[in-house]
Amino acid sequence: MRLITTHSQRLMLVSAFIAGLFILFPAVSVYQLAALTQFVIEQSGNQVIQFSTLALLICVGISFSPIGKKRLGNEPPEFSFLSWLVMLFTTGMGSGLIFWGIAEPVFHLSNPPLSVPGINEKDTALALTYFHWGVHAWSLYALAGLVMAWVAYEKQRPMRVSASFTGAHQPKWLTLVDLIAVLAILFGIAGVLANTMALVEQGVRQVFQLEGDLTGFRLVMTAVIGVLFTASSVLGLKKGIQRLSSLNVWLMLALFAFVFLNIDQTAVLTRMFSSVTAYVQLLPDVSWGMIQGSEPWSQGWTVIYLVWWIAWTPFVGPFIARISRGRTIRQFLLCTIMIPTLASILWFSGFAGAVFDSPNLPDVIQAVNQDYTAGLFLFFAQLPWSNVLSIGALLLLLTFVISSSDSAIFAAGMMTDDTRTSSKVSWSLIVVTMSMALVIFNDVDLNKQVAIAGAIPFTFVLIAQGIAVIAGHCKRASRPAATINEN
Repeated sequence: MRLITTHSQRLMLVSAFIAGLFILFPAVSVYQLAALTQFVIEQSGNQVIQFSTLALLICVGISFSPIGKKRLGNEPPEFSFLSWLVMLFTTGMGSGLIFWGIAEPVFHLSNPPLSVPGINEKDTALALTYFHWGVHAWSLYALAGLVMAWVAYEKQRPMRVSASFTGAHQPKWLTLVDLIAVLAILFGIAGVLANTMALVEQGVRQVFQLEGDLTGFRLVMTAVIGVLFTASSVLGLKKGIQRLSSLNVWLMLALFAFVFLNIDQTAVLTRMFSSVTAYVQLLPDVSWGMIQGSEPWSQGWTVIYLVWWIAWTPFVGPFIARISRGRTIRQFLLCTIMIPTLASILWFSGFAGAVFDSPNLPDVIQAVNQDYTAGLFLFFAQLPWSNVLSIGALLLLLTFVISSSDSAIFAAGMMTDDTRTSSKVSWSLIVVTMSMALVIFNDVDLNKQVAIAGAIPFTFVLIAQGIAVIAGHCKRASRPAATINEN
């Protein structure tokens, strides 16, 4: 037990040191880190896109191979099918849908990267959004989750990244692998939490007609959210995370239903089907590299998004592996990829599709181009009960980010073999500290840059994990059954 605790303490000490740099020297640490990520993105944009496409192809290939019939573990599923899907979706990217539900498609409409023959601009804007939030993103999660599930249920090893490479007796240098994974978690959640506070501020200004500097409000709200997601994580999977995930989905359905009933449903459904068609048409052109002639656009949107999803794989992967015990590999992969993708398409087409066919589209475009956070509340202002909608969206945004954050803290505990309450509180303090440094700047694009910083080194770890799993499976398959008895 002492060795495990020491391993956890090493990772926590380094993470706390980095968080301290963030809060003590924010202008230097945050902007230098953002500059580094931007340099890497400019140099390796094509490779990031190709890697995500390869992940998609691997997941599809495994799903329809004989391996897809294999079950993850020998026990029946711990959660019902619906509860399982709910936790999958809310952990992966729920809060982002609220933030970008209108902002991203509207921005793409007014700042298009390319003109596609036979596809109108509105369908192209939505199709590009689906590309960023669809099968490519969820394939990265699914592949990371499958690797961790194989380590835990097939090899009977701890559910941490370094366990992918060796068994019980690990060399000390593998601590670095776990550190890279933990830092990817911390940076990713800190960026999301900071962006959430930016949207919350905009909503509060809209509802209560406030002016002036609200930096203090953002900092206090960040601390409050930290307390809430710590409490949810401490309560555990069934008492905390599962219940909160269910609440998120009910709130999301209620908000979507109200909006859908107060817009032109025929126009939105028509737009959804035409934009999905455009998405399928676009995929071959955008899946193998940056858009020619629009490389800066691809770097600022596609590449950053894909790296952001990679930044979340160290905690989404182990988390969905943990809740998926008893599922077949085929069910695990197909549901993880397709169900959230379809839900994301429905959300974006319902919100942005309604804006696209509304008379106030020019006003929303102008607002989004000035501030990403302004479009959602301007859209609500055109609907009945606009303030109630805004408050509902803020509540949903907060519960989503709490759900994602508590899952991250839960995964950090699994990854360091330390799930004590004191450990969860410590990880939460580190996340909140890093988030507060970003909240002070209140720059959405800067938050995105910092959020992906941990994913850059972790991409190589994820590739190495896949290679280790494949090599281990091939080695196991080539040995006589009687000799296969160690982990």
